[in-house]
Amino acid sequence: MPRSLPNGAFNYTTREGVNTYEARIQYCCHEPFYKMHSNDGLYTCMAQGIWKNELVGEKMPWCLPGEWKPATVLCGLGSQAGPGGGRIIGSQKAKLGNFPWQAYTNIHWPGGGALLGDRWILTAAHTINPKDHKAQGSPNLDVFLGHVNVEDSTKLSNHPVRRVIIHPDYRQEESHSFEGDIALLELENSVTLGPNLLPICLPDNETLYDPGLIGYVSGFGIMEERISHDLRFVRLPAARRETCEHWLRQKKKNRNDVFSENMFCAGSPTLKHNVCRGDAGGVFAVRDKKNDRWVATGIVTWGIGCGEGYGFYTNVLKYVDWIKKEMEV
Repeated sequence: MPRSLPNGAFNYTTREGVNTYEARIQYCCHEPFYKMHSNDGLYTCMAQGIWKNELVGEKMPWCLPGEWKPATVLCGLGSQAGPGGGRIIGSQKAKLGNFPWQAYTNIHWPGGGALLGDRWILTAAHTINPKDHKAQGSPNLDVFLGHVNVEDSTKLSNHPVRRVIIHPDYRQEESHSFEGDIALLELENSVTLGPNLLPICLPDNETLYDPGLIGYVSGFGIMEERISHDLRFVRLPAARRETCEHWLRQKKKNRNDVFSENMFCAGSPTLKHNVCRGDAGGVFAVRDKKNDRWVATGIVTWGIGCGEGYGFYTNVLKYVDWIKKEMEV
């Protein structure tokens, strides 16, 4: 019997199910999520009952995601994530496959993240090391992927974390500054990609941050005073920095929150919904129409209150070099 191929399958090119001398099979990978490496996938049964390929002998082919470079694996192929237009009044329930990069974490409290490649999670540093929080023992670092319901996720999709990398600019003790609020979680094992589990792309140009450009934020955050059991999303426009700075000056008074050049803002005081606690670490996803891909331009970081005014996001473009360096080590 031919050996099974991880993230792939085989078909007989001779009589189905016959494993005798000179029988032939063709291995193939689950495209477009995986591509075949090492040979053409064509194997013949030898007189000894061993399957061999003309190029590599008994050695099996590999099915690897995309180009097998962590930052360039096939990404951003989520389906259209909501209605095409109209004013957003509140969050909407997501369907399976709308946000296939969505991660759910429950480290100190519920939070989010996004899949990069096939074994990395992009998230906010403060979901791991919260501001003004003294750790008591080692936190639970499990990550859940591939579902739109919390119960399904925690029962079916637990992915243990191998390594945590927090950006060196993040300062847990500085309660009003979320500078460097970005982190990477390396999973113990690669995940199996498919239509409901795919990585999001990293940004590569500043036009993805143009004011007015609509982004989608998904998460399991607070809805009607309680954490949502279902994945929900909102559509929010990127805002002008000057507008957010003016709004902050009006709101601050006794506050000293830092809105640095490594952040951007989104939302509007006229909208009835924004991100809230439980959404932190999730990404601001924008459609790159030129390449027909979804891109993580921001990470949900901080705000004033819930569902009002503007939300503030770590600008992922500012950290792309750091992300790629850490993922390729």
